[in-house]
Amino acid sequence: MSVTNNKSMGVRAEYEIKRFLQENGYFVFNKRVSQSGPDIIAIKESNAIIMEVKSTRLSTVKIKGSQINSLIHTASEVSEKTALIPKTVLAVKFSIKEGGWTFISIDNQIYEDIIIRKGDNKLLELSKGLKSFI
Repeated sequence: MSVTNNKSMGVRAEYEIKRFLQENGYFVFNKRVSQSGPDIIAIKESNAIIMEVKSTRLSTVKIKGSQINSLIHTASEVSEKTALIPKTVLAVKFSIKEGGWTFISIDNQIYEDIIIRKGDNKLLELSKGLKSFI
């Protein structure tokens, strides 16, 4: 599978999350593919979500510690400069047969690379899973 194909699959997953958040009243910032940092920052009233979004056709996905730590760092900066206390979330879409979304809340610790396996986490529908964070 080509890098371009992977990026377009990721962009579609990010758009799906962005659209869902907007439909639920959030103002959503999302970065361009070539930029570093969290994929999505969403704000609604006193709630904020900072999110890394991944999409894969495989049954596992590796998330770099640097990406997770970037979520934590961004959340810390937002907390220092605003009255918001953001939730940090990893969102993974498994696009394989019987795939689905899984959402993982990240706490405020240092992370190394992690691997998320399709069978390790309860896969959730977007509307059910993300609602627990919004």
